[in-house]
Amino acid sequence: MKNITFFSIMLCTTLFLLTSCEDNLDPIAKKYIPDNEQIAYKDPPDNCTDCPNGCCCCNIVLLNLLSSVTLSFCGVCEGDYLCGSFSPPAPCSSVSGQGYDLLFTPIVSRRSFCVPEGGSFRIYNNATFDVNISFTCQHDQTDPDTHNITIPGNGGSVYFVSNGECFLEGPC
Repeated sequence: MKNITFFSIMLCTTLFLLTSCEDNLDPIAKKYIPDNEQIAYKDPPDNCTDCPNGCCCCNIVLLNLLSSVTLSFCGVCEGDYLCGSFSPPAPCSSVSGQGYDLLFTPIVSRRSFCVPEGGSFRIYNNATFDVNISFTCQHDQTDPDTHNITIPGNGGSVYFVSNGECFLEGPC
């Protein structure tokens, strides 16, 4: 009887040790990214450290947020869908490429987005009412170039262009 108990304990211990060293089978928990590839972000950046190289990090604040509103961005560094082509006036160039939508609520009135250095981008108001925003693409400056603008409701949009050093010209 002692032998059966001893062998049962040994078998359980061996199985425990073998299975505890097994790789995690959850594909989300383990991701391999080669050294020469850039990480692709699915969601808009939560902070400026999430912007890829060659992109300016912009911080945007909605100033008159009474209810939820969605702003659509086109010409950003990373997005969820393809957008464009839009032809804004000078000095902005044609806008197309990647886009995504940012939802603002009375609780979440500040967000970040990334735009290419030297590229133009579009901000589109999906709401039926005018939206007042304040944003900058010089988040790391002590006295950033800040734009306070109103985007008209019912499909209004504004265009800006980055001069290559995250200084914005516009609205175009």
